[in-house]
Formats: sequence, C-alpha cells, structure tokens
Amino acid sequence: MSSESRKRATAARQDLIRRKSGNLESESFPRFVADVMLGKLAKWLRIAGFDVLYSNCFSDDELLELATREGRILLSRDTRLLVRRSVRQFIFLESGNVQDQIRHVFRSIGISELPVLLTRCIRCNTVLSEIPPEEVRGQVPPYVFRTQISFKFCRQCSKIYWAGTHRQSVLRTLEKLL
Repeated sequence: MSSESRKRATAARQDLIRRKSGNLESESFPRFVADVMLGKLAKWLRIAGFDVLYSNCFSDDELLELATREGRILLSRDTRLLVRRSVRQFIFLESGNVQDQIRHVFRSIGISELPVLLTRCIRCNTVLSEIPPEEVRGQVPPYVFRTQISFKFCRQCSKIYWAGTHRQSVLRTLEKLL
C-alpha cells in the first residue's frame, strides 16, 4: 500500500468516526477507558477525579469489552479501533497534545467544574482514603511529615499523597482547561 493510499484510508476512517461520534449518554460524572496511546491523559483525568481505566497492555478487544460491560466511554486516537461496529460511546482524540486532549474531553462531556479533584490514585485509579498523620510517620520525608496536616492513602497500591508544592500548578492547569 502506497503512502498516498494509506493517507486516503486514514482520512476515510477519520470521516467515518466524525459522523459516528456525538452519541454520548449524558452522565453527571462519566467513567472512561483509555487506549494505550493515552497514558498521560488517563493520569490527568484521574487527577481531575474521573474514574479512568488504563493499561498499556489492554488489547483492542479488552478495551471494547470493558467499555461495553462497564458502561465506560472509550477514549482513543486509534482510527482502526473506533471504526469497529461494536464501538458505541467514544471520544476520538485527534491531537497528540495532552492539554488539547483534556480540553477535548471536558468539552465533549460538557463539564464546567471539577468537584472531586485529587480523590483518585494516579497510578491505579483507586479512590483515596484519608489517613491520620501519625500513620504515615517514617513513610514520607521528615519535612513533609512536619509541614503537612492532611494525607491521603491508596489502599490498592499503598501510595501516600499530600498537598505538595505542585498542587497549585496542577489546579491552575485544570481550571485553565475547563
């Protein structure tokens, strides 16, 4: 297949995807499954409080099965995946830029505020739990233990979170993208 015919085939798939899109069921706070090309987007959406399943090992069939079985919106840049007949609810992300992707997702689901920011583990997607400071002693740097009053804990992967110096930057970035 020549370069020109590959470009035409890709353009035809993109046109079909655009015609097929726009049928998202309105859910107040939707859940997603992201394809292997969207790890950074999955992380940012988790920071924003969204339930996003992601693994760089998911096959296309696993993505479709998860989306269908759990009522998740499929996030993908893969035109070959999105033209499949079984794909129903999806957001086609054409840009490779993560900020453009976040903006596109927010616009596609009509979100204008993020009421549950910083409530999910960015590694494994589990909802975080409050943990008393005395329980993190020796597990966080001494300065952090002395200066922070609130900690969150992931019961799945044992990661501990606190309001570090990057928090305000993350919040500003997300607010700008709304």
